[in-house]
Amino acid sequence: MIWFLVALVTYTNTPTPDLKIHAGLTFNSLTECNRYIDKFSGPVEKDLYRIFPKINSHVIRCIDKDTVEKMRQTLYGGDN
Repeated sequence: MIWFLVALVTYTNTPTPDLKIHAGLTFNSLTECNRYIDKFSGPVEKDLYRIFPKINSHVIRCIDKDTVEKMRQTLYGGDN
């Protein structure tokens, strides 16, 4: 199973959360992904706020590919 590093973010003036998927990082296991978060959560959060400076809050998690697709479908609809 493939795992992604995913951030669910909110913006100050938008009630709907947004999904940010770090497509450049994939992991072969949940354990591998969680170890990455444990080691690099600080730099990952800094980059997130640098790239998307208007973020109000965030949650970063490891999520499997199928669940990411379901989340995208729920948030954005269609075949995004």
